[in-house]
Amino acid sequence: MDEEERINVEPDDEAPLLGSKKASSSLTSWLLFSMLVAVCGGSFQFGWNTGVINAPSATIKEFFNETYHARYNVSMPARELTLLWSVTVSVFPAGGMLGGSVSGVLADSLGRKGSMLVNNVLALVAAGCMGVSKYLASYEMIIVGRLLIGITCAISCALVPMYLTEISPISIRGACGVIHQLLIVCAILLADVFGMSEIMGSSDMWPILLALTAFPAVFQLLLLPFCPESPRYLLVAKGQRAKAAAALNKLRGTHDIDRELNEIMREFEEMQREPTVRWVDLVGQRQLRVPLVIALVIQMSQQLSGINAVTYYSNDIFGSAKFSPSQSTYATIGVGGVNLLMTIVSIPLMDRLGRRTLHLAGLVGMTVFSVLLSLSLLFQDSVSWFPYASISGVVLFVVFFSIGPGSIPWFIMTEMIPMSARGKAVSLAVLTNFFCNFLVGLFFPILQESLGYYSFLVFASLLAVFSLFTYLKMPETKNKTVDQVLAVVLGTPQ
Repeated sequence: MDEEERINVEPDDEAPLLGSKKASSSLTSWLLFSMLVAVCGGSFQFGWNTGVINAPSATIKEFFNETYHARYNVSMPARELTLLWSVTVSVFPAGGMLGGSVSGVLADSLGRKGSMLVNNVLALVAAGCMGVSKYLASYEMIIVGRLLIGITCAISCALVPMYLTEISPISIRGACGVIHQLLIVCAILLADVFGMSEIMGSSDMWPILLALTAFPAVFQLLLLPFCPESPRYLLVAKGQRAKAAAALNKLRGTHDIDRELNEIMREFEEMQREPTVRWVDLVGQRQLRVPLVIALVIQMSQQLSGINAVTYYSNDIFGSAKFSPSQSTYATIGVGGVNLLMTIVSIPLMDRLGRRTLHLAGLVGMTVFSVLLSLSLLFQDSVSWFPYASISGVVLFVVFFSIGPGSIPWFIMTEMIPMSARGKAVSLAVLTNFFCNFLVGLFFPILQESLGYYSFLVFASLLAVFSLFTYLKMPETKNKTVDQVLAVVLGTPQ
Protein backbone atom coordinates (compact mmCIF):
# COMPACT_ATOMS: atom_id res chain seq x y z
CA MET A 1 0.00 0.00 0.00
CA ASP A 2 1.18 3.57 -0.71
CA GLU A 3 2.58 5.03 2.54
CA GLU A 4 1.42 8.53 1.68
CA GLU A 5 -2.14 7.31 1.25
CA ARG A 6 -2.04 5.53 4.60
CA ILE A 7 -0.72 8.49 6.59
CA ASN A 8 -2.58 11.34 4.94
CA VAL A 9 -5.94 11.87 6.62
CA GLU A 10 -6.45 15.43 5.42
CA PRO A 11 -9.11 16.20 2.81
CA ASP A 12 -7.96 15.66 -0.78
CA ASP A 13 -9.36 15.88 -4.26
CA GLU A 14 -10.36 12.21 -4.39
CA ALA A 15 -12.69 12.26 -1.38
CA PRO A 16 -15.35 14.66 -0.17
CA LEU A 17 -14.51 17.19 2.47
CA LEU A 18 -15.54 16.26 5.98
CA GLY A 19 -18.44 18.28 7.23
CA SER A 20 -21.62 17.96 9.19
CA LYS A 21 -24.13 16.84 6.59
CA LYS A 22 -25.96 13.64 7.28
CA ALA A 23 -25.14 10.67 5.08
CA SER A 24 -27.83 8.93 3.11
CA SER A 25 -29.73 6.22 4.97
CA SER A 26 -31.70 4.85 2.02
CA LEU A 27 -31.46 1.41 0.46
CA THR A 28 -29.73 2.28 -2.80
CA SER A 29 -29.45 -0.01 -5.81
CA TRP A 30 -25.73 -0.64 -5.24
CA LEU A 31 -26.26 -1.39 -1.55
CA LEU A 32 -29.07 -3.82 -2.38
CA PHE A 33 -27.01 -5.44 -5.15
CA SER A 34 -23.98 -5.86 -2.88
CA MET A 35 -26.08 -7.35 -0.08
CA LEU A 36 -27.82 -9.82 -2.41
CA VAL A 37 -24.54 -10.98 -3.94
CA ALA A 38 -23.04 -11.49 -0.46
CA VAL A 39 -25.98 -13.44 1.00
CA CYS A 40 -26.91 -15.44 -2.11
CA GLY A 41 -23.34 -16.67 -2.42
CA GLY A 42 -22.47 -17.02 1.28
CA SER A 43 -25.50 -17.23 3.56
CA PHE A 44 -27.44 -19.41 1.11
CA GLN A 45 -24.46 -21.77 1.01
CA PHE A 46 -24.65 -22.33 4.76
CA GLY A 47 -28.41 -22.88 4.83
CA TRP A 48 -28.35 -25.25 1.86
CA ASN A 49 -25.67 -27.49 3.37
CA THR A 50 -27.35 -27.44 6.76
CA GLY A 51 -30.58 -28.86 5.35
CA VAL A 52 -29.59 -30.78 2.22
CA ILE A 53 -28.33 -33.89 4.02
CA ASN A 54 -31.54 -34.53 5.98
CA ALA A 55 -34.26 -35.42 3.46
CA PRO A 56 -32.26 -37.97 1.38
CA SER A 57 -30.57 -39.51 4.45
CA ALA A 58 -32.14 -42.96 3.97
CA THR A 59 -31.07 -43.05 0.31
CA ILE A 60 -27.51 -41.99 1.12
CA LYS A 61 -27.29 -44.61 3.90
CA GLU A 62 -28.35 -47.19 1.34
CA PHE A 63 -25.45 -46.04 -0.85
CA PHE A 64 -23.09 -46.47 2.13
CA ASN A 65 -24.29 -50.02 2.60
CA GLU A 66 -24.10 -50.89 -1.11
CA THR A 67 -20.57 -49.50 -1.36
CA TYR A 68 -19.45 -51.44 1.71
CA HIS A 69 -20.98 -54.62 0.34
CA ALA A 70 -19.25 -54.14 -3.01
CA ARG A 71 -15.91 -53.77 -1.24
CA TYR A 72 -16.13 -56.52 1.38
CA ASN A 73 -18.96 -58.74 0.09
CA VAL A 74 -20.88 -58.33 3.36
CA SER A 75 -23.46 -55.83 4.53
CA MET A 76 -22.29 -53.02 6.75
CA PRO A 77 -23.06 -53.71 10.44
CA ALA A 78 -25.85 -51.51 11.77
CA ARG A 79 -23.64 -49.93 14.43
CA GLU A 80 -20.93 -49.12 11.88
CA LEU A 81 -23.52 -47.60 9.54
CA THR A 82 -24.84 -45.41 12.35
CA LEU A 83 -21.32 -44.31 13.21
CA LEU A 84 -20.49 -43.55 9.58
CA TRP A 85 -23.64 -41.48 9.20
CA SER A 86 -22.90 -39.62 12.45
CA VAL A 87 -19.45 -38.77 11.11
CA THR A 88 -20.97 -37.60 7.81
CA VAL A 89 -23.32 -35.23 9.64
CA SER A 90 -21.00 -34.03 12.41
CA VAL A 91 -17.98 -33.41 10.13
CA PHE A 92 -19.85 -30.35 8.82
CA PRO A 93 -19.75 -28.41 12.14
CA ALA A 94 -16.26 -29.83 12.75
CA GLY A 95 -15.16 -28.18 9.51
CA GLY A 96 -17.04 -25.11 10.69
CA MET A 97 -14.81 -24.90 13.73
CA LEU A 98 -11.75 -24.95 11.47
CA GLY A 99 -13.25 -22.30 9.22
CA GLY A 100 -14.25 -20.14 12.14
CA SER A 101 -10.72 -20.20 13.53
CA VAL A 102 -9.21 -18.79 10.31
CA SER A 103 -12.03 -16.46 9.23
CA GLY A 104 -10.70 -13.49 11.18
CA VAL A 105 -7.23 -13.82 9.69
CA LEU A 106 -8.72 -13.94 6.20
CA ALA A 107 -10.99 -10.96 6.85
CA ASP A 108 -8.10 -8.83 8.10
CA SER A 109 -5.56 -9.86 5.47
CA LEU A 110 -7.62 -10.22 2.27
CA GLY A 111 -10.55 -8.01 3.20
CA ARG A 112 -14.21 -8.96 3.34
CA LYS A 113 -14.64 -9.09 -0.42
CA GLY A 114 -11.31 -10.78 -1.23
CA SER A 115 -11.89 -13.46 1.42
CA MET A 116 -15.35 -14.27 0.06
CA LEU A 117 -13.91 -14.73 -3.42
CA VAL A 118 -11.19 -17.12 -2.21
CA ASN A 119 -13.72 -18.98 -0.07
CA ASN A 120 -15.80 -19.85 -3.13
CA VAL A 121 -12.92 -21.79 -4.67
CA LEU A 122 -13.00 -24.15 -1.68
CA ALA A 123 -16.78 -24.47 -2.08
CA LEU A 124 -16.32 -25.62 -5.67
CA VAL A 125 -13.83 -28.29 -4.57
CA ALA A 126 -16.30 -29.48 -1.93
CA ALA A 127 -19.14 -29.64 -4.46
CA GLY A 128 -16.96 -31.69 -6.78
CA CYS A 129 -16.08 -34.18 -4.04
CA MET A 130 -19.71 -34.77 -3.11
CA GLY A 131 -20.93 -34.79 -6.71
CA VAL A 132 -18.59 -37.59 -7.85
CA SER A 133 -18.89 -39.72 -4.70
CA LYS A 134 -21.42 -42.19 -6.13
CA TYR A 135 -19.65 -42.52 -9.47
CA LEU A 136 -16.39 -43.28 -7.66
CA ALA A 137 -18.22 -45.58 -5.20
CA SER A 138 -16.61 -43.66 -2.36
CA TYR A 139 -18.52 -42.50 0.70
CA GLU A 140 -15.22 -41.03 1.88
CA MET A 141 -15.63 -38.34 -0.79
CA ILE A 142 -18.91 -37.25 0.81
CA ILE A 143 -17.18 -36.91 4.18
CA VAL A 144 -14.30 -34.91 2.66
CA GLY A 145 -16.78 -32.71 0.81
CA ARG A 146 -18.82 -32.12 3.97
CA LEU A 147 -15.66 -31.19 5.86
CA LEU A 148 -14.59 -28.70 3.19
CA ILE A 149 -18.04 -27.16 2.83
CA GLY A 150 -18.20 -26.84 6.63
CA ILE A 151 -15.01 -24.77 6.50
CA THR A 152 -16.49 -22.69 3.68
CA CYS A 153 -19.80 -22.07 5.45
CA ALA A 154 -18.14 -20.98 8.70
CA ILE A 155 -15.99 -18.48 6.83
CA SER A 156 -19.14 -17.19 5.11
CA CYS A 157 -20.93 -16.88 8.46
CA ALA A 158 -18.09 -14.67 9.66
CA LEU A 159 -17.61 -12.59 6.52
CA VAL A 160 -21.15 -11.99 5.29
CA PRO A 161 -22.67 -10.44 8.47
CA MET A 162 -19.49 -8.40 8.91
CA TYR A 163 -19.71 -7.12 5.33
CA LEU A 164 -23.45 -6.39 5.59
CA THR A 165 -23.19 -4.32 8.77
CA GLU A 166 -20.11 -2.43 7.54
CA ILE A 167 -21.66 -1.36 4.24
CA SER A 168 -25.11 -0.52 5.68
CA PRO A 169 -26.24 2.89 7.01
CA ILE A 170 -26.64 2.86 10.78
CA SER A 171 -30.40 3.51 10.55
CA ILE A 172 -31.10 0.26 8.65
CA ARG A 173 -28.13 -1.77 9.87
CA GLY A 174 -30.26 -4.23 11.84
CA ALA A 175 -32.60 -4.93 8.95
CA CYS A 176 -29.64 -5.49 6.63
CA GLY A 177 -28.07 -7.84 9.17
CA VAL A 178 -31.20 -10.02 9.21
CA ILE A 179 -30.84 -10.67 5.47
CA HIS A 180 -28.06 -13.15 6.32
CA GLN A 181 -30.44 -15.31 8.38
CA LEU A 182 -33.23 -14.85 5.85
CA LEU A 183 -31.18 -16.49 3.11
CA ILE A 184 -30.09 -19.27 5.50
CA VAL A 185 -33.72 -20.08 6.29
CA CYS A 186 -34.72 -19.81 2.62
CA ALA A 187 -31.94 -22.21 1.62
CA ILE A 188 -32.89 -24.75 4.32
CA LEU A 189 -36.48 -24.70 3.10
CA LEU A 190 -35.42 -25.17 -0.53
CA ALA A 191 -33.05 -27.98 0.47
CA ASP A 192 -35.93 -29.76 2.24
CA VAL A 193 -38.12 -29.40 -0.83
CA PHE A 194 -35.48 -30.44 -3.38
CA GLY A 195 -34.41 -33.30 -1.12
CA MET A 196 -37.79 -35.03 -1.35
CA SER A 197 -37.61 -38.37 -3.13
CA GLU A 198 -40.07 -37.14 -5.75
CA ILE A 199 -37.67 -34.37 -6.78
CA MET A 200 -33.92 -34.89 -6.20
CA GLY A 201 -33.72 -37.17 -3.18
CA SER A 202 -33.81 -40.35 -5.27
CA SER A 203 -30.99 -42.85 -5.61
CA ASP A 204 -30.01 -41.39 -8.98
CA MET A 205 -30.28 -37.69 -8.18
CA TRP A 206 -28.87 -37.22 -4.66
CA PRO A 207 -25.23 -36.72 -5.84
CA ILE A 208 -26.44 -33.86 -8.05
CA LEU A 209 -28.45 -32.50 -5.11
CA LEU A 210 -25.30 -32.32 -2.97
CA ALA A 211 -23.28 -30.85 -5.85
CA LEU A 212 -25.77 -28.00 -6.35
CA THR A 213 -23.82 -26.17 -3.67
CA ALA A 214 -21.53 -25.13 -6.54
CA PHE A 215 -24.16 -22.76 -7.94
CA PRO A 216 -24.07 -20.10 -5.18
CA ALA A 217 -20.26 -20.21 -5.34
CA VAL A 218 -20.23 -19.59 -9.09
CA PHE A 219 -22.88 -16.88 -8.69
CA GLN A 220 -20.73 -14.99 -6.19
CA LEU A 221 -17.50 -15.49 -8.10
CA LEU A 222 -19.09 -13.87 -11.16
CA LEU A 223 -20.80 -10.91 -9.48
CA LEU A 224 -18.83 -10.07 -6.33
CA PRO A 225 -15.96 -8.37 -8.24
CA PHE A 226 -18.45 -5.64 -9.19
CA CYS A 227 -19.35 -4.93 -5.53
CA PRO A 228 -17.44 -2.36 -3.47
CA GLU A 229 -15.22 -3.42 -0.59
CA SER A 230 -16.30 -2.44 2.92
CA PRO A 231 -15.49 1.30 3.29
CA ARG A 232 -14.80 0.78 6.98
CA TYR A 233 -12.28 -1.95 6.22
CA LEU A 234 -10.59 0.16 3.54
CA LEU A 235 -10.17 3.17 5.82
CA VAL A 236 -9.78 1.74 9.33
CA ALA A 237 -7.84 -1.43 8.52
CA LYS A 238 -5.90 -0.25 5.45
CA GLY A 239 -5.83 3.53 5.81
CA GLN A 240 -7.03 3.98 2.22
CA ARG A 241 -9.18 7.08 2.60
CA ALA A 242 -9.75 7.84 -1.08
CA LYS A 243 -10.85 4.28 -1.85
CA ALA A 244 -13.09 4.23 1.22
CA ALA A 245 -14.78 7.46 0.14
CA ALA A 246 -15.29 6.12 -3.38
CA ALA A 247 -16.86 2.93 -2.06
CA LEU A 248 -19.11 4.90 0.29
CA ASN A 249 -20.19 7.21 -2.54
CA LYS A 250 -21.17 4.17 -4.60
CA LEU A 251 -23.07 2.46 -1.80
CA ARG A 252 -24.97 5.57 -0.69
CA GLY A 253 -25.68 6.86 -4.19
CA THR A 254 -24.62 10.36 -3.13
CA HIS A 255 -21.57 12.49 -2.36
CA ASP A 256 -23.25 13.58 0.88
CA ILE A 257 -21.25 11.13 2.99
CA ASP A 258 -19.36 13.61 5.18
CA ARG A 259 -20.74 12.66 8.57
CA GLU A 260 -20.44 8.90 8.03
CA LEU A 261 -16.91 9.22 6.66
CA ASN A 262 -16.00 11.48 9.56
CA GLU A 263 -17.15 8.83 12.07
CA ILE A 264 -15.04 6.19 10.31
CA MET A 265 -12.09 8.61 10.29
CA ARG A 266 -12.28 8.98 14.06
CA GLU A 267 -12.10 5.21 14.45
CA PHE A 268 -9.10 5.13 12.09
CA GLU A 269 -7.29 7.84 14.09
CA GLU A 270 -7.94 5.97 17.33
CA MET A 271 -6.49 2.79 15.82
CA GLN A 272 -3.40 4.71 14.72
CA ARG A 273 -2.75 5.72 18.34
CA GLU A 274 -3.28 2.21 19.76
CA PRO A 275 -1.04 -0.87 19.45
CA THR A 276 -2.16 -3.80 17.30
CA VAL A 277 -4.68 -6.00 19.10
CA ARG A 278 -3.30 -9.45 19.94
CA TRP A 279 -5.32 -12.56 20.74
CA VAL A 280 -4.40 -12.25 24.42
CA ASP A 281 -5.78 -8.70 24.44
CA LEU A 282 -9.29 -10.04 23.81
CA VAL A 283 -9.13 -11.46 27.31
CA GLY A 284 -6.72 -9.03 28.95
CA GLN A 285 -8.38 -5.74 27.99
CA ARG A 286 -11.72 -5.09 29.68
CA GLN A 287 -13.06 -2.97 26.82
CA LEU A 288 -12.67 -6.03 24.56
CA ARG A 289 -13.31 -8.85 27.03
CA VAL A 290 -16.74 -7.69 28.24
CA PRO A 291 -18.41 -7.25 24.83
CA LEU A 292 -16.71 -10.41 23.57
CA VAL A 293 -18.17 -12.50 26.42
CA ILE A 294 -21.63 -11.03 25.79
CA ALA A 295 -21.38 -11.81 22.07
CA LEU A 296 -20.17 -15.38 22.68
CA VAL A 297 -23.03 -16.12 25.10
CA ILE A 298 -25.49 -14.77 22.53
CA GLN A 299 -23.98 -17.17 19.98
CA MET A 300 -24.40 -20.04 22.44
CA SER A 301 -28.04 -19.10 23.03
CA GLN A 302 -28.78 -19.75 19.37
CA GLN A 303 -27.33 -23.24 19.07
CA LEU A 304 -28.19 -24.47 22.60
CA SER A 305 -31.78 -23.28 22.37
CA GLY A 306 -33.09 -26.67 21.25
CA ILE A 307 -34.09 -25.55 17.77
CA ASN A 308 -32.32 -28.58 16.28
CA ALA A 309 -34.16 -30.87 18.71
CA VAL A 310 -37.51 -29.43 17.67
CA THR A 311 -36.58 -29.95 14.04
CA TYR A 312 -35.51 -33.52 14.76
CA TYR A 313 -38.78 -34.37 16.52
CA SER A 314 -41.07 -32.57 14.07
CA ASN A 315 -41.96 -35.65 12.00
CA ASP A 316 -42.72 -37.66 15.17
CA ILE A 317 -44.82 -34.83 16.55
CA PHE A 318 -46.88 -34.57 13.39
CA GLY A 319 -47.18 -38.34 13.31
CA SER A 320 -48.64 -38.32 16.83
CA ALA A 321 -51.42 -36.10 15.46
CA LYS A 322 -52.21 -38.95 13.02
CA PHE A 323 -50.48 -37.34 10.04
CA SER A 324 -49.30 -39.85 7.45
CA PRO A 325 -45.53 -39.98 6.76
CA SER A 326 -45.96 -37.94 3.58
CA GLN A 327 -48.21 -35.45 5.37
CA SER A 328 -45.62 -35.16 8.17
CA THR A 329 -42.96 -34.36 5.60
CA TYR A 330 -45.07 -31.62 4.07
CA ALA A 331 -45.95 -30.30 7.54
CA THR A 332 -42.24 -30.12 8.40
CA ILE A 333 -41.67 -28.13 5.22
CA GLY A 334 -44.57 -25.93 6.34
CA VAL A 335 -42.75 -25.22 9.61
CA GLY A 336 -39.77 -24.18 7.52
CA GLY A 337 -42.08 -21.82 5.68
CA VAL A 338 -43.21 -20.32 8.99
CA ASN A 339 -39.55 -19.82 9.91
CA LEU A 340 -38.98 -18.01 6.61
CA LEU A 341 -42.11 -15.86 6.99
CA MET A 342 -41.28 -14.77 10.53
CA THR A 343 -37.69 -13.98 9.58
CA ILE A 344 -39.09 -11.64 6.92
CA VAL A 345 -41.42 -10.10 9.53
CA SER A 346 -38.44 -9.47 11.84
CA ILE A 347 -36.62 -7.33 9.25
CA PRO A 348 -38.58 -4.08 9.84
CA LEU A 349 -38.87 -4.84 13.56
CA MET A 350 -35.10 -5.03 14.03
CA ASP A 351 -34.58 -1.27 13.71
CA ARG A 352 -37.85 -0.37 15.42
CA LEU A 353 -37.95 -2.55 18.52
CA GLY A 354 -34.20 -3.16 18.75
CA ARG A 355 -31.92 -6.19 19.03
CA ARG A 356 -32.12 -6.60 22.81
CA THR A 357 -35.92 -6.53 22.91
CA LEU A 358 -36.33 -9.05 20.09
CA HIS A 359 -33.62 -11.42 21.34
CA LEU A 360 -35.02 -11.40 24.88
CA ALA A 361 -38.60 -11.86 23.67
CA GLY A 362 -37.48 -14.74 21.46
CA LEU A 363 -35.64 -16.53 24.27
CA VAL A 364 -38.48 -16.10 26.78
CA GLY A 365 -41.04 -17.32 24.23
CA MET A 366 -38.91 -20.35 23.39
CA THR A 367 -38.54 -21.13 27.11
CA VAL A 368 -42.31 -21.14 27.61
CA PHE A 369 -43.12 -23.22 24.55
CA SER A 370 -40.33 -25.74 25.10
CA VAL A 371 -41.91 -26.50 28.50
CA LEU A 372 -45.41 -26.68 27.01
CA LEU A 373 -44.12 -28.82 24.15
CA SER A 374 -42.50 -31.27 26.56
CA LEU A 375 -45.66 -31.56 28.66
CA SER A 376 -47.97 -32.01 25.68
CA LEU A 377 -45.72 -34.73 24.24
CA LEU A 378 -45.45 -36.56 27.56
CA PHE A 379 -49.22 -36.66 28.10
CA GLN A 380 -50.42 -36.86 24.50
CA ASP A 381 -51.88 -40.34 25.07
CA SER A 382 -53.90 -39.12 28.06
CA VAL A 383 -55.49 -36.01 26.57
CA SER A 384 -57.03 -36.23 23.11
CA TRP A 385 -56.15 -32.70 21.99
CA PHE A 386 -52.55 -32.69 23.28
CA PRO A 387 -51.09 -33.93 19.96
CA TYR A 388 -52.48 -30.79 18.33
CA ALA A 389 -51.07 -28.72 21.18
CA SER A 390 -47.70 -30.25 20.33
CA ILE A 391 -48.00 -29.04 16.75
CA SER A 392 -48.87 -25.54 17.99
CA GLY A 393 -45.89 -25.73 20.33
CA VAL A 394 -43.53 -26.55 17.45
CA VAL A 395 -44.85 -23.71 15.30
CA LEU A 396 -44.73 -21.10 18.09
CA PHE A 397 -41.28 -22.25 19.21
CA VAL A 398 -40.03 -21.66 15.66
CA VAL A 399 -41.83 -18.28 15.52
CA PHE A 400 -40.01 -17.00 18.61
CA PHE A 401 -36.69 -18.38 17.34
CA SER A 402 -37.16 -16.53 14.06
CA ILE A 403 -37.84 -13.08 15.49
CA GLY A 404 -34.55 -12.77 17.34
CA PRO A 405 -32.26 -15.69 18.29
CA GLY A 406 -32.15 -16.93 14.71
CA SER A 407 -30.60 -13.80 13.21
CA ILE A 408 -29.24 -11.46 15.91
CA PRO A 409 -26.22 -13.55 17.02
CA TRP A 410 -24.75 -13.37 13.51
CA PHE A 411 -24.40 -9.59 13.34
CA ILE A 412 -24.46 -8.34 16.95
CA MET A 413 -20.71 -8.93 17.23
CA THR A 414 -19.87 -6.29 14.63
CA GLU A 415 -22.00 -3.75 16.51
CA MET A 416 -20.11 -4.21 19.81
CA ILE A 417 -16.47 -4.88 18.90
CA PRO A 418 -14.07 -2.17 17.64
CA MET A 419 -12.68 -2.57 14.15
CA SER A 420 -9.18 -3.23 15.50
CA ALA A 421 -10.31 -6.47 17.16
CA ARG A 422 -13.27 -7.39 14.96
CA GLY A 423 -11.61 -10.04 12.82
CA LYS A 424 -10.27 -12.00 15.79
CA ALA A 425 -13.50 -11.60 17.78
CA VAL A 426 -15.68 -12.78 14.89
CA SER A 427 -13.42 -15.83 14.51
CA LEU A 428 -14.09 -16.76 18.13
CA ALA A 429 -17.82 -16.12 17.74
CA VAL A 430 -18.18 -18.37 14.68
CA LEU A 431 -15.95 -21.01 16.30
CA THR A 432 -18.22 -20.94 19.38
CA ASN A 433 -21.37 -21.22 17.26
CA PHE A 434 -20.15 -24.23 15.29
CA PHE A 435 -18.69 -25.87 18.42
CA CYS A 436 -22.11 -25.68 20.12
CA ASN A 437 -23.66 -27.01 16.91
CA PHE A 438 -21.20 -29.89 17.02
CA LEU A 439 -22.00 -30.62 20.69
CA VAL A 440 -25.73 -30.70 20.03
CA GLY A 441 -25.25 -33.07 17.10
CA LEU A 442 -22.97 -35.30 19.17
CA PHE A 443 -24.91 -35.47 22.45
CA PHE A 444 -28.53 -34.93 21.47
CA PRO A 445 -29.03 -38.57 20.36
CA ILE A 446 -27.76 -39.66 23.79
CA LEU A 447 -30.00 -37.12 25.51
CA GLN A 448 -32.94 -38.25 23.42
CA GLU A 449 -32.36 -41.92 24.22
CA SER A 450 -31.97 -41.24 27.95
CA LEU A 451 -34.68 -38.64 28.54
CA GLY A 452 -37.02 -38.83 25.56
CA TYR A 453 -39.42 -35.91 25.51
CA TYR A 454 -37.98 -34.68 28.83
CA SER A 455 -34.99 -33.50 26.79
CA PHE A 456 -36.94 -30.34 25.96
CA LEU A 457 -36.86 -29.44 29.67
CA VAL A 458 -33.06 -29.42 29.51
CA PHE A 459 -33.22 -26.89 26.70
CA ALA A 460 -35.88 -24.93 28.61
CA SER A 461 -33.44 -24.63 31.54
CA LEU A 462 -30.67 -23.39 29.25
CA LEU A 463 -33.06 -20.92 27.62
CA ALA A 464 -34.05 -19.57 31.03
CA VAL A 465 -30.37 -18.95 31.85
CA PHE A 466 -29.78 -17.25 28.50
CA SER A 467 -32.91 -15.11 29.00
CA LEU A 468 -31.64 -13.90 32.36
CA PHE A 469 -28.20 -13.16 30.93
CA THR A 470 -29.72 -11.22 28.03
CA TYR A 471 -31.87 -9.17 30.41
CA LEU A 472 -28.93 -8.31 32.66
CA LYS A 473 -26.02 -7.94 30.23
CA MET A 474 -27.01 -7.49 26.59
CA PRO A 475 -26.94 -3.83 25.48
CA GLU A 476 -29.22 -2.26 22.90
CA THR A 477 -27.19 -1.54 19.75
CA LYS A 478 -29.95 -0.02 17.61
CA ASN A 479 -28.85 3.28 16.01
CA LYS A 480 -25.62 3.32 18.06
CA THR A 481 -21.99 3.42 17.02
CA VAL A 482 -19.52 0.93 18.47
CA ASP A 483 -18.19 3.61 20.84
CA GLN A 484 -21.69 4.34 22.13
CA VAL A 485 -22.40 0.64 22.66
CA LEU A 486 -19.10 0.15 24.50
CA ALA A 487 -19.91 3.09 26.78
CA VAL A 488 -23.13 1.34 27.80
CA VAL A 489 -21.48 -2.07 28.21
CA LEU A 490 -18.56 -0.73 30.26
CA GLY A 491 -20.62 1.80 32.21
CA THR A 492 -18.43 4.73 31.13
CA PRO A 493 -19.60 8.28 30.24
CA GLN A 494 -19.95 8.95 26.51
